[in-house]
Amino acid sequence: MAVTKSNLTHKLALATSALLAHEAHSEQDEGSELYNKWEVDVGYLHYNEPDYISVDTYMAMINGNLSDKDSIKLGLVFDTLSGATPTGALPGSDTVTVGGASGGNISAAESAGGTAPFDDTRLAIDTVWGHEWQRLMRTDAGIHISVEGDYTSVGGSLALELDSEDRSTTYTIGGGTTSDKISRSSPQTPSPLTDSSLGAMFGVGHKNSYDLLLGVSRVINRRTVGMLNFTYSQSLGYHTDPYKVISVADANDTEYGTVYEQRPDSRERFILYSKIKHELPKSGHHLGLSYRFHTDSWDLNSHTLEGTYGFPIFKTHRLEPFARLYNQQAANFYSRTILAPTNATDIDPRDLVTYASADIRLADMLSATIGAKFQYKTSKKGSIDFRLAYYYREYKDAVISNDDAVFAVIDFGKSFD
Repeated sequence: MAVTKSNLTHKLALATSALLAHEAHSEQDEGSELYNKWEVDVGYLHYNEPDYISVDTYMAMINGNLSDKDSIKLGLVFDTLSGATPTGALPGSDTVTVGGASGGNISAAESAGGTAPFDDTRLAIDTVWGHEWQRLMRTDAGIHISVEGDYTSVGGSLALELDSEDRSTTYTIGGGTTSDKISRSSPQTPSPLTDSSLGAMFGVGHKNSYDLLLGVSRVINRRTVGMLNFTYSQSLGYHTDPYKVISVADANDTEYGTVYEQRPDSRERFILYSKIKHELPKSGHHLGLSYRFHTDSWDLNSHTLEGTYGFPIFKTHRLEPFARLYNQQAANFYSRTILAPTNATDIDPRDLVTYASADIRLADMLSATIGAKFQYKTSKKGSIDFRLAYYYREYKDAVISNDDAVFAVIDFGKSFD
């Protein structure tokens, strides 16, 4: 399984935001009065990795105008997650003891084979208030909170948008901050690089993150729009996953034991994102292409390329196939095992490494996603979206070589005058 609980919930949050901001209502009369028009979206997502993890996500969003200068957007997401996750130990390891998310501990026997069962729930709420200060200047202020059995995140953001005089170009500058509390459900965090069977524990971990975004979007011509964003992010504090371990083994994978992982206590990220959308003349067909480059102080560099092609069917409905390719370089402290001398005894891993993680999310990875979205227009101002996709991942020098997943999303949208 590639996407473990904490990473998956973060991805689901991003996917939910993108889903609920769909374009179901983009055909409304541009000259109509916006005041007191509201849109409501409710959706459901099911994600399944065979023999590993199952996720059910319920989401709702309402947005509308409070006045001719003020708008508000309210979002709610509830996730349930269950299944098994790789611990980071070698396959066949029977020396792992980890804590179970949302209650209790999992015994070494239950954690055998390099995986451990878990279950958890997450509730996330976010609010964005938009205000138009002048004809060409707007701000968006947002707050969010996400709560799990072992992870709490609270944050806020503020963005300023400036339009050119002809409104063909929009410039954006924004910032945000997030404060996270990370632990097991105990709540405790394990002592890094210590024997996982001893259960040495510390208190709750804390992490603070700061983000800066600079962006520009432009109407290139009557059928083409493009955007370019740059994001800088810095996080300080506890970055280690409190559930992950790593095997201490020799070159022949003879395991001497497992220890808790340790990651650096700071991280800087640089992200460049570009996107272009084009409408083919007189056809109602739309092409979309995006590219994202990510690099950080952990040397975890990645490239993401995504393409979409949407076209009308049965006059009022739409079909949009999409494909996504992702390639990632391993983090500089990632290792399948902590390599120890053959026949060594009384090994202290802290004498061998400073940081170490066998988390497959940090490994060399290549993934591909293919799927399609079907939009069924129930009325001029309402629609049902259904999305189905298949996701395949391949790893290099990891405790598993590959995995796959299937996910389906259904979304109901309606606008009201």
